[in-house]
Amino acid sequence: MKDKNLMIGVIACFMIAVLFVLVIVWEIKKSIDYDEKVRQLASKATTSVVEDNRDFSVYQSMVGDDTREMILVPEGVFTRGSDDGGFDEKPQQEIYLDAFYVDKYEVTVKAYNVFRKNAAYVKPSFPFLQGDEKILETPTYPVVGVSWYDAVNYCKWAGKRLLT
Repeated sequence: MKDKNLMIGVIACFMIAVLFVLVIVWEIKKSIDYDEKVRQLASKATTSVVEDNRDFSVYQSMVGDDTREMILVPEGVFTRGSDDGGFDEKPQQEIYLDAFYVDKYEVTVKAYNVFRKNAAYVKPSFPFLQGDEKILETPTYPVVGVSWYDAVNYCKWAGKRLLT
């Protein structure tokens, strides 16, 4: 009887170990598939050409200290949140904002590098997509891999501030 219980225990442990190994293999396969999908999406994103069809001519504009064009967002009321959204989106409410200027386009790698050179500042450290570090080097791409503190320091250097 003792040997029979021992044998059942050994078989059960073996089955649990096999199941554990199968789960690990399954998770690794899912991870590899996910990484491949990310690479495919990234290659599509970097090869597509997007034309700038936005018309900002109706907005008042000015040039900031960093020579980048800014547009005036007029004062007014906007609806913030959603009654159907997540817990951090509720309740939907109307908010009044004073007019403010905002950069017309995202800060590019080239513009950020001008700041880095003039302020002797550090290079952004992490890539936007794993294995696609070239995004950090493409001058016309929006800068990525900067922390909130990096963004604040850029804005101070440019005579601006982050939106709040």
